[in-house]
Amino acid sequence: MFKLILSDNTEIPVSNGSTLFDIMVEPVQYSSMWNHLTERNLKHVRLVSGNGDLLDQKENLVVDSEHSFHEKESVKCHFYLREKTEVELLREQVAALTAELSIHDGAIADMGDAISSLAEEGGNI
Repeated sequence: MFKLILSDNTEIPVSNGSTLFDIMVEPVQYSSMWNHLTERNLKHVRLVSGNGDLLDQKENLVVDSEHSFHEKESVKCHFYLREKTEVELLREQVAALTAELSIHDGAIADMGDAISSLAEEGGNI
């Protein structure tokens, strides 16, 4: 049995033959798998063998799709992952920079208010 190790070090047993782009789990693990496949947990993902050998690792993955089907008297559950596109990565960077900029804008506005208040009171700047 292989293991998928997520960014938060959660270890999820996956079926032999899984790859980082096609994760196969037993139906009883389906719900748990969905709960763990978050953006944060897919920042750095490793696939290891049962004895701990690293088989593959990738960064910045996303869930592309899921497919479950009946095969030979059992249900197979596949989670298909893919690497984020350059556009998706750039959007994340822009969002992070925009959030940081708004924090700076707020601090500058607060400083301006404090300076204005001091000036109105006749204090030294």
